[in-house]
Amino acid sequence: MKFTTATVLFSLAMTIPALAGDSKGMTLTGTWKGSYVCGQGLTGLTLSVNKQDGAALLGTFHFYPLPSNPAAKEGCFAVAGHIFEDKRVFIGASTWITQPKDYITVDLEGRIAASGTAMKGDVKAAYPGLCSAFSLVRISPTPSAEKPCHP
Repeated sequence: MKFTTATVLFSLAMTIPALAGDSKGMTLTGTWKGSYVCGQGLTGLTLSVNKQDGAALLGTFHFYPLPSNPAAKEGCFAVAGHIFEDKRVFIGASTWITQPKDYITVDLEGRIAASGTAMKGDVKAAYPGLCSAFSLVRISPTPSAEKPCHP
């Protein structure tokens, strides 16, 4: 049986309920849109949470150029994450779906707004100082079907 990083992260997330609790039934499944800042500058971001089981989630991180930064590239990778009782969220990069040259995956660590319809926080990369912040708003309870994440 072949295991991906997302599968392993999802399995690990399922084994640590004492740390996460049930996050009070919060559901993040759906499409989240916004932006993040890394070495390439301000970049568009669509986070699609495709599956949630309790506090553990799976999805895709689709990034793309914005009018204010047309030089940014487009790409997509799988993610696995976890919601904590205090509305913190961790979304960790997994495998590439579409990787532009010279781009790396990043993780998101943030907090979900009390309304459950927005989240913001820090972008974590393998290279300190490369990235800074992200901000997302939930635009739909349905996961995104945007390309390149879904051929």
